[in-house]
Amino acid sequence: MQTVSAQRIENAIRIVARLIDASGDEYWPVLERLEAEQAALASREERLARYLAGERPQAARRLLSPSVRSVLREPPAQRR
Repeated sequence: MQTVSAQRIENAIRIVARLIDASGDEYWPVLERLEAEQAALASREERLARYLAGERPQAARRLLSPSVRSVLREPPAQRR
């Protein structure tokens, strides 16, 4: 199975948001699933970076991809 990048998930979220805007809430479950996948990927990458950095938060953040760092900057309520 191929690993999905944070950027690819973001692109899919934008596409589904346009579908929802154009055709209604039929695609809303897809958007929620993509948001959950985005949050899970960010969480996995954050934990891995933290462990690799030996619990030094600043060093760990530098190991994360820019798209994951942007997700982590959002308050949890907006990630959903």
